[in-house]
Amino acid sequence: MQQAILDVRDVVQPGGLVGAVSLHTYIVRACGEGMTQAGIHDCDLLLVDRSELASPGEIVVAALNGEPLIRRLAIVDGSFALQAASDGFPTLKVEEGDELSIWGVVRQRLLGRDVAQDARG
Repeated sequence: MQQAILDVRDVVQPGGLVGAVSLHTYIVRACGEGMTQAGIHDCDLLLVDRSELASPGEIVVAALNGEPLIRRLAIVDGSFALQAASDGFPTLKVEEGDELSIWGVVRQRLLGRDVAQDARG
């Protein structure tokens, strides 16, 4: 499961972190090993932009039938699908009756120096 853990004010911008950090940007912590071949590992912090429509090929934070996931958006046999980037994780094809919600597009994996040390408030 992935969850929002920090507000945008907790992200510092030394030399321009991913362009403009806005109200449409948030941070999630990745949980699990489903995207390791895309460079996203368990407990990584990800900067997510919810202001743009996701395109096939982009890594998204989504929910499929209420289950939050970080996956690559794809089109398989004319239907949307969520593809993992690790062996042993199936492609999840969105079938009739399924509910897919895209919560945003992953724009950057954050390093510790990108997050304020006193982010508690």
